[in-house]
Amino acid sequence: MHIPTLTPLLLLLVVTAILAIIDAVTRLRGRRGVGVLAVIELIVGVLMILSLFIALPGILANNILEIVLLVLLILLLIFRGSVRRGFAAITVIALVLDLALLLFGLGWLKIPGIN
Repeated sequence: MHIPTLTPLLLLLVVTAILAIIDAVTRLRGRRGVGVLAVIELIVGVLMILSLFIALPGILANNILEIVLLVLLILLLIFRGSVRRGFAAITVIALVLDLALLLFGLGWLKIPGIN
């Protein structure tokens, strides 16, 4: 177990994972529509937080988790389920943050002081 260094990318990862977990829990409380996608979103969000402290195997690397979360968030926006209008904003914010995190992680987006 290691303690990660506090960086802007770490904060972006934590905020993205927490928003994904909050979104998944609110969707699961509705119990209609997209329950399976919400459970997968919850698992991926928890794995993203867990990956900060424990080295996950290669298949569960951060980039793979970010891609899976990105696809899940897009699917959850398409199949809204029983989420109220205000909670769709959480999904959109998590989607934008996850896309930024993925672009930073792949090296396609470079901002001095962040990467």
